Amino acid sequence: MISPASRDAPDGTAAGWSMAPGRTAMIVALTGLIITVAVAWTARALNGHNEHRLLEVQARQAAAVLSSTILSIESPLATALQTETATGGDPGQFRRYMSAQTGPGRLFVSASLWEAKGYSLRPVVSLGARPELVPTSDRARDFVASAFRSPTFVVTSIGANAGQRIAYAIALPKGSTFAVYAERAIPANRRVPVESNPAFADLNYATYLGPGTSLTALATTDLPLSDLPLTGDTARDVIPFGDTALTLVASPRVALGGAVGGALPWIFLVGGTVLTVATAAAARELVRRRRDAEHAAETIAGLYSRLDGLYAKQRTIAETLQRALLPRSNPDIPSLEIASRYIAGADGVDIGGDWYGCIALDDRHFGFVVGDVSGRGLSAATVMARLRFTIRAYLLEGHAPEVVLEMCSRQLDLEEDGHFSTVLVGVGDLTSGEVTLASAGHPSPLVLSGSGPQYVDLERGLPLGIEPSTYVSTNVSLAPGSTLLAFTDGLVERRGESIDVGLRRLAEAATRPVETLDDLISSLIDRLAESGAEDDIAVLALRWRGAQ
Repeated sequence: MISPASRDAPDGTAAGWSMAPGRTAMIVALTGLIITVAVAWTARALNGHNEHRLLEVQARQAAAVLSSTILSIESPLATALQTETATGGDPGQFRRYMSAQTGPGRLFVSASLWEAKGYSLRPVVSLGARPELVPTSDRARDFVASAFRSPTFVVTSIGANAGQRIAYAIALPKGSTFAVYAERAIPANRRVPVESNPAFADLNYATYLGPGTSLTALATTDLPLSDLPLTGDTARDVIPFGDTALTLVASPRVALGGAVGGALPWIFLVGGTVLTVATAAAARELVRRRRDAEHAAETIAGLYSRLDGLYAKQRTIAETLQRALLPRSNPDIPSLEIASRYIAGADGVDIGGDWYGCIALDDRHFGFVVGDVSGRGLSAATVMARLRFTIRAYLLEGHAPEVVLEMCSRQLDLEEDGHFSTVLVGVGDLTSGEVTLASAGHPSPLVLSGSGPQYVDLERGLPLGIEPSTYVSTNVSLAPGSTLLAFTDGLVERRGESIDVGLRRLAEAATRPVETLDDLISSLIDRLAESGAEDDIAVLALRWRGAQ
């Protein structure tokens, strides 16, 4: 701004003001463009950070699906080995069991039973197509022999291009004389059925056998080989796979946060430029009026005040946008004592669907979930993994428990997925001890306080998978030192007995004095877990110590 003290020239004219409007407009335009570019760059950076965070969540969901698939590969091999060990290597038993797993369109294209006698190692019986790894070769014997030295199954890649296969071998490392060998074909398009899961829908991905990402280690992908390796914004997850690992590399196929986030930088760039041009034009007009009305100091001051207001408004917009787009942190939970336990049912062949989890949402809040997917087996575990990571992502996005359940109720369908799930979701306030709970058909948690044990009076909505539904939340206030105990029904249910009896038994057992939450859970499981029960048990205990 030019000082009025220098406005008069010796000849009585307004000295130096002939260029002032143009110079002022240029300064305003330059300043506005700098602010506009800074805002657009900030929006772009924040959107990129948010996209990367969503990409990591999507990649973890995809990795969870792959982890579930690995169980479906290991389980039949382990079962076949246990059967042959128990039967002394009965070839007929091996054929009867593995024939259901081997052949065109099935899990394995080839399978064989091997027997070790002294220093010799030979195949006893083979099923399916001709193995890519010739049984009489040194490589085949060395590979099967390595299974006897490994605490888990061993994996290697054989063949190349359209004929590539993954070979597996499993043996008991101590005192075993039998090993099971199998080969699984990788389709010519390098895409396996599990990668049709919705977790992969928005991703470009490639999986590699081992920790490296060279083309020689490539297992599956949805892209042409010429597009590999993936570049740009990528996320990587390493999934344990026998004696090696499966490395998943993913990049976004679409804008994961929606098209608006990607368009924001351009919106602010164009809008800021228009606003800058308008502001520069307004500044030029203000200065011209200042030159023409040099004696109206108050009027000129008002005009410059208006101009300063335009600058302040534009700065406020930039600051508000930055605060709105900054991601939330994931801190520790200093005021909370947490203990948990999972006990598998007596039927250990099939995997169950019980789960629990707890996560810090921000400096004041934490979220937790306990759930139980109906049925057992790989499909139940897959549904559990989907719900676990989906609920975690929704809680991190800041949704309330009843909203999280409502959104999940639209993503699970009993007829399509073959399972339903009961779920308890909660969000707690570390400063007040208030916990908000919502239940999709799940048992109410038990609160242990100085006044004794008491179950929370919850409105239990429909389990997830029955039909899209809405849910009602309930608020519970915890006193310092109080404990909230959430559990799955395996802890209280008994065959032929009313669940109310089991709930009363739990409340009575929870009143016994213990020192820590771990001791409390151990005591409950020792007293309540029925020997030989088929149902799994998941328990999560949260003790609020009070505001720190």
